[in-house]
Amino acid sequence: MPCQLFKVICCVSSISFAKMQYLKIQVFTAILCISASHAAVTLKVNGLTAEVANDLVKFKFKKDASISSLYVGGENVVSGADRSFYLDWTGTGGEIRLKPSSIEIVQQTDSIAHFYWVQQSTRADDAFDIELHYILEENLSGIYSYVKYSNDKASNISFGETRMIYRFNPSIFTNGANQVYSHRLPTKNEITHSQTVQDSTYKFSNGTYFSKYDYAVYIRETQYQGVFGNDYGAFVISPSREYHGGGAMKQDLTVHQYSLVANYFLSAHFGSASFNAFPGWTHIYGPFLIYFPSGNDEQILNAVEAQVTIEQEKWPYSFVNDNDYPLIRGSVSGKVTGQTKAAITLYDSTEEQYDLQQLGYLYATTTDANGNFVINNVRPGFYKIVAYPVAGQGSENLAEQTVTITAGASEIVDFFLPEPENILWAIGEANRRSNEFNYADQDRNYKWEFEPPVENTFIVGESDPRNDWYYAQSQPGTWTIKYQDNHDGHSRTLRLPLAAASKSVLLVSINGNNIAQLELTNDASIYRSALQSGRYRSVILPVEPSHVLTGENTLDLTVHSGAVMYDCISLQVNG
Repeated sequence: MPCQLFKVICCVSSISFAKMQYLKIQVFTAILCISASHAAVTLKVNGLTAEVANDLVKFKFKKDASISSLYVGGENVVSGADRSFYLDWTGTGGEIRLKPSSIEIVQQTDSIAHFYWVQQSTRADDAFDIELHYILEENLSGIYSYVKYSNDKASNISFGETRMIYRFNPSIFTNGANQVYSHRLPTKNEITHSQTVQDSTYKFSNGTYFSKYDYAVYIRETQYQGVFGNDYGAFVISPSREYHGGGAMKQDLTVHQYSLVANYFLSAHFGSASFNAFPGWTHIYGPFLIYFPSGNDEQILNAVEAQVTIEQEKWPYSFVNDNDYPLIRGSVSGKVTGQTKAAITLYDSTEEQYDLQQLGYLYATTTDANGNFVINNVRPGFYKIVAYPVAGQGSENLAEQTVTITAGASEIVDFFLPEPENILWAIGEANRRSNEFNYADQDRNYKWEFEPPVENTFIVGESDPRNDWYYAQSQPGTWTIKYQDNHDGHSRTLRLPLAAASKSVLLVSINGNNIAQLELTNDASIYRSALQSGRYRSVILPVEPSHVLTGENTLDLTVHSGAVMYDCISLQVNG
């Protein structure tokens, strides 16, 4: 019954009552009217199952912490989808999923519900004690989540990856998106009638391709991933990526076919290291927001962008009450001189390599035009801080220091990155990517691997790197660089840093003289649609004075097998 009509009936029926009784009815009527327009947050727990709702969303969780239904407005957006909202990881026995033993309630009021499932590990070698948390607030079309892992074993625990997976109704959510890429997802019928060319990569009858790797991104440069369509959206928003494994340039998957959204906490994708947690290790992955905007496609994507800003302003989240998630944090700033265009990485798993870390928390930024940088909201602790160039030719340059971050304080760390002199010629700049070269600015797609030429000649001073050098030497063959030099009795230094390599053997020769044969481990990047980088390798090669000719010289790069991706190539005159 509408509030106004109910109020009139109440008033008429109260005429014969005393004035005080009439006032009580009016107050009761006002309360009912408020309740009708704003439903409180509710949480019902029964054994290992739970139902939680506000006036915008309603979740029904099963005893394994996955969901059986999720209503946004009046629509069950996981209807027709496979298993959704589940946590898994790969151990010695293959894929393992959460097996909760209890549900704990942290907070339950009309405005917020915070609860979590507990897994007490009984496996000796590949399972942790785990807390899977959810937080639902009033007036928000979404739910927060985070996961806490702890190794209570007396030995290390190793596994390949861990993640949260969210599947939605593919007939509703027909598009996938992240901050880099947005496109229609293929239907089940289209995939059924396609040719599978590699894992989750399909060739259709019209010659086009789709792959889950199309939606891979540099995860620390991306704040959201999700699916949308038919007036509904479902997105994972991470205002901070401090919790992920991998370095500053870690790439990972975000969206798959069949309206699947993934949040990989750590993985071995694109050349990352395997995971090995020591006894006593603990880590919080998140928090992040699973957000459900509505409207047309443009309105949904605009709403997601706006929500990212809102969540970043709220970080760190005050609803987390855990000593392993400090709310009072510090900052670090500084200046880079020499090559002032630089990338900065701050990480606390100091026994690991900065670009392969998996155990701790990591922050990354780049310098401004004057070489200055700042990183805010850093968890207190002991860190290594690394700087390397993203311009120039000093591809091997890497400066490292240590710093202790204190709650509420700001630390200052400065770096010097020397720029090499006497560079005779260069193709590209030292930024650990192939982004200056042909095709590197395109959307990821399996087709690009077959576009670069098998044989290629680049003439220094005439050819254009953007058009005549390519993002990858992706097929066996020889690429030749021709340049002018002078036999002056001095040696040369050839810088040949590689942005990626996939199952490759690369032979390097100058004027017919073999300089090196590089046998490179596989980072699985080029054949998985990466267009700018995989796992970086610094390669510095000496060139004898006798190998230098007066006049035209040739540098031959011959791929015997596999594929390589170049960061930059330069020749330096020594002496």
